[in-house]
Amino acid sequence: MRVCVTGAGGYLGRVLVEHFSRLPEVESITAVDLAPPAGALPVIARFVEMDVRSPGIADVIAGHQAVVHTAFVVQWPANMSARERQEINLTGTRNVAQAAVANRVRRFIYASSVAAYDPELARGQSVLDENFPLGRGLSPFYYANDKAATERDLATLLANPDIILTSLRPHFIVGPGRIETVAALRASNIVFRGHDPRLQFVHEDDVAAAFVQALLTEMPGAFNVVPDDAMRLSQLLHSLGQRRPRQAPLWAARLYLWITWRYRASPTHPSWLEGILTDATASNLRLRATGWAPRFSCEQALAASAPP
Repeated sequence: MRVCVTGAGGYLGRVLVEHFSRLPEVESITAVDLAPPAGALPVIARFVEMDVRSPGIADVIAGHQAVVHTAFVVQWPANMSARERQEINLTGTRNVAQAAVANRVRRFIYASSVAAYDPELARGQSVLDENFPLGRGLSPFYYANDKAATERDLATLLANPDIILTSLRPHFIVGPGRIETVAALRASNIVFRGHDPRLQFVHEDDVAAAFVQALLTEMPGAFNVVPDDAMRLSQLLHSLGQRRPRQAPLWAARLYLWITWRYRASPTHPSWLEGILTDATASNLRLRATGWAPRFSCEQALAASAPP
């Protein structure tokens, strides 16, 4: 099997290229991104520098049996316009999907997110399943809006019996490849007055196992990729060794995040706070029915991601 991975220079893309390279079923991997992945690629992988918005993506995808699309603006830089972000996330995804159709790719695996669910309807909900409504583009959280929009686009563009579309929806991905996320959480040591939201952290190896499963078996549809449990924000900080977190009102947290993002002291857009405050958990029962099972609990995933 020949596999094309977009966004291969990003965190998830790098993890997937490494895991796919260990599969005897995978003959070669084409790693597509604007910047090469950090470190050496596996022997069976080759890097192609390309923007997912480029018409040339069709030539790159030609001859592949599977496309794994992870290219996405996750952390929105302050010097990037909303229009450019949407062009990469939405137009880029449509371009890759159309190229997959033109080249008769058999499998299209999309890296979506639990954030794609309607955040207003999901607020305070437990065990969201894959039938829960997607967002309507009305959230202040750009990432949620873009993930929901791309899922809708893909469902239309890839409504083809010859293509298996799999949308995998992880929650917060952590692991040894992303210790900076946990380090930032520990350093912040903040809880929000009147709010103690539930969060789900899924280990990068469990996420990769879900993508491997989708690559090697027929898994049409959407699947949540989450652990069996969840943690309150206060529990999370306690598990990271912070016994006395500071309390902050939401208005102050929003203002602080906006200032640090706007003046480039932090890569985190203030709307990510809305994602944290959704206080919802997702169910992994549909993915478990395929034979997948998480190896890590939330706490174990965080422990594996914690810097020394």
